[in-house]
Parts: sequence; C-alpha cells; structure tokens
Amino acid sequence: MNASASLRIAVAASLLLLTAFAHAQPPSDDPDSLDALLATSDEAPQAEPNTTESAPPPAEQATAPATTEPETLKTLEVTPLVAESNEDVAEKVREVRSRRIEEITVTAGFREQSVQDVVGGAQVFGGEGLDKAGAAGMEDYLLEVPSVSLQKSGNGSAKISIRGISNVNASDLGYGAGSPTTGVYLNDVGIQGSGVFPDLNLFDLNRVEVLKGPQGTLYGEGSMGGAIKMVTNAPTWDEWIFRSALGFSQTEDGGFSRDLRLAVNAPIVKERMAARIVATRQRNGGYVDYTTLQRPDADSEDAESLRGVVAFTASETLDFDYQYFGQKSFRNQFPVVDVGKQQELTNEREEKQFADTQFGIHSLTGRWDLPQAQLTSVTALYKTDRDSLRRTPVLQSIIETQYRGTGAMAPDTFRVAYTTVVTKLNSVSQELRLVSAGDERFDWIGGLFYRDRSQSFDQQKYEDSVPNDPTGLFDTAATNPLLPGLVSGALLGFNPVQGKQEDGFGDETFKQFAAYGELNFAITDNVELTGGLRLFTEKIGFLIDTQFYGVEAFLIGTDPENIDPETGAVGKYLKTKVKTQGILPKASLAWRFHDERMVYATIARGFRSGTANVYSALDAGPPVVQPDYVWNKEIGLKASWFDGQLVTNLAGYHIDWQAMQGTVIGRANLGAAPVDFAYLANAGDSELLGAEMAVNWATPVDGLLATLNLGYNDGKVTKPDENSMVVKGSALPNCPRFTGSSTLVYTRPFFGRTNLELSSTYSYIESQSVIFETEGFDFTIPAYDQLKASVGVSGERWRLQMYGDNLLDNRAVVAISAPTPQYTVLTPRVLGIRASYDF
Repeated sequence: MNASASLRIAVAASLLLLTAFAHAQPPSDDPDSLDALLATSDEAPQAEPNTTESAPPPAEQATAPATTEPETLKTLEVTPLVAESNEDVAEKVREVRSRRIEEITVTAGFREQSVQDVVGGAQVFGGEGLDKAGAAGMEDYLLEVPSVSLQKSGNGSAKISIRGISNVNASDLGYGAGSPTTGVYLNDVGIQGSGVFPDLNLFDLNRVEVLKGPQGTLYGEGSMGGAIKMVTNAPTWDEWIFRSALGFSQTEDGGFSRDLRLAVNAPIVKERMAARIVATRQRNGGYVDYTTLQRPDADSEDAESLRGVVAFTASETLDFDYQYFGQKSFRNQFPVVDVGKQQELTNEREEKQFADTQFGIHSLTGRWDLPQAQLTSVTALYKTDRDSLRRTPVLQSIIETQYRGTGAMAPDTFRVAYTTVVTKLNSVSQELRLVSAGDERFDWIGGLFYRDRSQSFDQQKYEDSVPNDPTGLFDTAATNPLLPGLVSGALLGFNPVQGKQEDGFGDETFKQFAAYGELNFAITDNVELTGGLRLFTEKIGFLIDTQFYGVEAFLIGTDPENIDPETGAVGKYLKTKVKTQGILPKASLAWRFHDERMVYATIARGFRSGTANVYSALDAGPPVVQPDYVWNKEIGLKASWFDGQLVTNLAGYHIDWQAMQGTVIGRANLGAAPVDFAYLANAGDSELLGAEMAVNWATPVDGLLATLNLGYNDGKVTKPDENSMVVKGSALPNCPRFTGSSTLVYTRPFFGRTNLELSSTYSYIESQSVIFETEGFDFTIPAYDQLKASVGVSGERWRLQMYGDNLLDNRAVVAISAPTPQYTVLTPRVLGIRASYDF
C-alpha cells in the first residue's frame, strides 16, 4: 500500500464524519430521533381492552354524528388503529436501541467509568470481541489502535510504540536493554521491566484497555508513551462455568498449528469463595527454512500457560484476590530471514537459535471499603527465567563497517557466530491505594508504591568460523614445551585461534519508591478540572564482568588498561549506579457540553529510568545512560451521535522528548582501534506532532458495525547529542508516520437461534526505522499492510468459524534487531478453523 492508498483511507474517514455531522440534529428537532420516538411512545394513549363499556373521548362525543352502529363496533374500529401506531413506534425504538454501540466500563483511573469519560486517548477491546476474533497475542488487537505499532522480535520479545514513543534499543539479548516506554499490566500488576518482555497468550479476558500518552501520575515509570491493561474475568459465586476453544490452522509454505484453551469458574463457598482457572496450550508451526541446517519450517514454537484467581470475601467490607499466572514457551529457531529472502522465507545461516522462557506471577490484592473511600493493597512477585541462543556476528559486523562506502563487498570471514545468554529476573512490588467513594464534587486518589527488581545474567560468545588451534603454535610455553612462546610470545601471550570469544556475568538492580495523588474537581455540572502529581526516587545498579578470548581478546588487548598485569588476562569490569528523583505532574480540563459529547485539554509528563550501556564493555559509548522525559500536550473531542449509533473520538497532540535513550551508531574504540559501533546512549532531543481519529458506526444496515482508526505522527530529531552520529531532522525510530485500520463486522439471524457472523480487518503501517538514522547505516522497515477475515455461525453457547490471517500473503519485514541485524518477517497467509463452546 502506498501514500495514495493512505489518502483514500483519510478521504473515506472525512466523508464518514461529514455524513455524520450533516445528519446530526438536536434530538428535540428530529422527529426520528430516539428521544422523539420515546416521547411519542410514552405519551401516546395505550390500547384499551375491547369492551362494550369503552367510549370515545369527550371531544369526539360532542362532534360525532349520529349513527345506528353499535357502540362496540365503534370501539373495535378505533382502538386497533391506536394500538398499531404505538407498536410501530415501539418497534422503531427497539431497532434504534439494537444498533446502539455498547459502552464499555474501564478502570483506567482506578475507578469504574465509561471509556468515553476518560480524559485522553483510550481504546478498549471487550472480551467477547476478543474471543470472537480468536485473539491471543498483542498483535491480534494492537495493530487496530491508531498511532500504535508493534515489533515482535524473532526471539519472542515484543516492542510497543505508542505515539512514536518507544524503547529505541534494538537489542534483544535479554539484558542491558533499558526500560520499555509502555507500561503493561495484568489486572493491577505491572509486568514491564528490564529483560525481554514476553507476549502473553491470554484467554478469558474481560477487556484490554489501551491508554495513550504519559500515564506517569498513576502508573509510574515505564509508561511514558502509554499503558496497556489486560483485565481478566473475575470469579463468580453463583454458578459453574466451563469455556473451551479449539483451533487448527495451516501457514502458507509453512507448518501446521493448533491451539487449545479452557476456562473453569468454580463456586467453592457460597457467597464467600470462588475460583477461576484458565489453561492454554499452543503449537505454532514454523515457516522459515534453514537451508544449510536442512531444517524446513524450523521456527516452530510451543507454549502453554496456566492462570488462576481465587476470590475470597472476608466480610461485607473486606475481600481478597489471589492471582497466579505462569507461561512457558520454547522457540526452536527464529522467524528471521536473510536479506532479500522475504518471499522465499529462507535463512542459510548455520547457527542454531532458540529461546526457552518461563514467566510467572503471584499477586495478592485486598480491598477494604471504608465509609468514604476504598483502600486497596496489591502485593506482587513476578519472575522470568530465560535461556537463549542467537546469532551475534560482532567481528563480522566490524569488518563490514570498514567496507561501508567503498563499494566493495566485505569478505564473509566470521560466518558463524552466536551467544548464549541465561537470565533470571525477580521483581517484588507493593502498592497501597486509597480511592474516594465518588459521587462528590471532589474525587481523589492517593497512593504509595515500592518496587525491588533484580536480574542476573550469564553469557558466552563463540565464533565457530575460527577453529581451535590444531598446531599448538599459539599455546603457551607451559603446554607447548617444544615451541615455547614461538608465536604466543610475539602476540604477547594472546591466543587468537580459538572459538570462544567472551565469557561474562553480571546483574541489574532496580529500587524505586513513589508517592502519588490525583484530585478531580467538578467546577460545574459540566466542567471538571483534574490535577495529579507523582514524586519518586530510585536507584539503578549495573555490573558486568567479562573475560575476552580469541580475536576479541587480541583487539581489546591493544589497550593496556584492559589487560590484568598479574595474569595477562584480557577483561572489562563495569559497575555503575544511576540515582534519580523527580516529579511527574499532570493537569486536564474537560467540558461536557452535551450528555454524550466532551472536549478536553491535558498536559502530562512521562519518565523512563536510566540504565547502563552494556556495550561499554566493548569500549563502545559511555557507561551510563541518563533518564529521559516527555511532555505531552493534547486536546481532543469524544462524542456520540444518533443516540450512540456513531462514536467519534479525535485528538491532536504535541510531544517534547528530552534526552532520548536509544541505540546509536558512533565512534568506539575496541582496544586501540577506532570503529563505528552500535551502543546504547542518550541520543538528544526530539519533538512530535500527531493526530488520531477513531470512529465506530452502527450503520443503518441492521447488524453491520464499522470502525475506522487513523493515526498521524511526525516525529523529528531536533537536537542530536554531539557524541553520536544521529542526523538532525531525521525521523524518530519506531514511529510510522501513518497508521490505519478499518473493520467491518456483520451479524444477522441465520437459522433458528443461530447467527451468521462475518468480519474483516485491514491494517496499514507506514515505513519506520529501528534505530536513529545514521549515514551509511540502514535499519528501515518498509511499509506493510495485512488483511484478515472470518466467517462463522454461532448459537447461544457455541461458535464455529473459518478464518484467514494475512490474506494478501504479504511477506514483509516487521522487525530488525541490532547491532547485528536479523530480519523478522510477518507470518505468511494463515487459513484455519476455530470452535468454542461454553457450558
């Protein structure tokens, strides 16, 4: 899809809005509006029972001509006409109400409210709609949100960009990656942090809330771009519920996939205790052929999860929820291809790659209803254990860097290179939150938050293109007495002829304490002012101790400071701390000039913690990366028309991003040798102008619902850091200028009590860069689009569907990892069938 196609989408949106506004009239002036119909229905006389005691109204008696017809016949002639008129009106009311778009209640502000009352950009996906679409991972719904993009790395990690704000660090090693910019929550438990964030496979959700713009006041660090809150269905006391879903699919030029999901709601003690247990098991067939390894469709994945919530009511004012969630996944090779091999879906590299991840959450939530407020306590522990192996051709990248701009092809000297990384992450958090009972002119929230997170890691790097020395010439005199020091002496004791290049370990630590509050003041019945503030202090530590061998030791050892004078070993030891304290303010003003229409203005500050630059162990870049901040200034309109049949949300915003963290390419010293190398640093400042539109329309065609989402984001680097090679005026990474999606859902009675269900969704994401633009380096993802559709039938408790994902079979690159590029491709066309049954 090109720019002209984007223009067609924008024109269609404009026409849709113009049509809506052209027909929008005040309810009292429109005889066909629901208010008018209700008035007619309520005020019209009701049909009386047929009886000989009935008589015409007094006025009719005074003017009626004499007749010899019985009084009963007069009644029979008049009364049915009035009853028929009322029934017609009532039927119109029912038809209008049936087309009304259902309002979804959210808890974005820690209290229940309609999503249309949330000040700021917000989009919600209801659980029923997610189940109907067979949604499991984030890509199944995030690509339908304007100004949001998702990059799923080949090893299973996910990178989310909201309004162009993202973690501009393309490393997916699992450590030293910096904090994300999107907060991710499972119920009230924040699960974002350092390390690779897994894409959770969830079933039996109540809803997913996507909040756009900084959410620092209530959600803290890591939510400077926005937040995603996944809310599960709560246990119920009164009935057993069994839910099941089963799916089978075939990937074009790939393998066979299957998906099984089960959910059980179990009352345990009447009105006291209940549990809800959810289990999933998934097998994704691969579609990338690793030709050298002779492994077709090698990138398969197996995943399984178990989730349980036990709800207990201790008294009328006190209740508790215990939540457990565990997920295991194993990726066998990655869906990454060689450059230019997207259509063939081939990878000729020889490295075996895998990612074995185990993710777990334990949380206890208590709620105590006080006379004027509710006190909530959330205690959580989450941990991630990960063992991975991936291609990391550092030496080959250095060679290729030296050939850039020469027009010559770099020799493929170090062809086979890989790194094994084992990480263990543990995080403990405690939050206390007091929320006013509401229904007052003042509503308020106050809270305290504490988090203690640590992650340890071990890594070994190998270059299998370098064989171990078969001659012994490079051995030391102690192991090679025949040729003592013949070669090793000339090389100062280094042995470059060996496969092992690095052996290191380290840890990352994070401690934060925060206090926050928010006050909402109803100036009038229609005007509300909200102010919020979060105070925080945090300490971040990073330690890495790496020993170098082989060719890397030879390079790093050219700087004497990297050589241990006693042992002669080459190594780098890095230990840093980042201490930060700050304030995150927020202010907004909302004016509800109509019962279903609101305009608002808001300003908010977002924050992301500092981190260490892991590549400084290779003498690349500074050791410490400072925190970065954003200011978001936004105005918007949220409106509902035709009694809820048309919902239009518009927003425009300006974002200042200061001291951006991200992967840059600059001059580094590998020992004494200067080279161009990628590392993590503060890249400078940028600004972004953006606009969004979301339209939901219950069309006049009975059962047809249409949605249109458009996003425009123009982000530019305004002040590059002088130590980087970032180009001033270049586009922000992970910030596609245009994003758009359109969905049609059609439901109608089919046979008996069954319904026919048809749906289709088209989404488009314009081109974007992965890291900051640098002359001579290209990490750009071209624009891509995809189309998915389904057709099915459903009854009261069951559903059967045939579906297709990526029907256009667009084999686009959707992610590029750095500093050593791997190109992740969009899953080819998938055709499948899924069935669900609740009993």
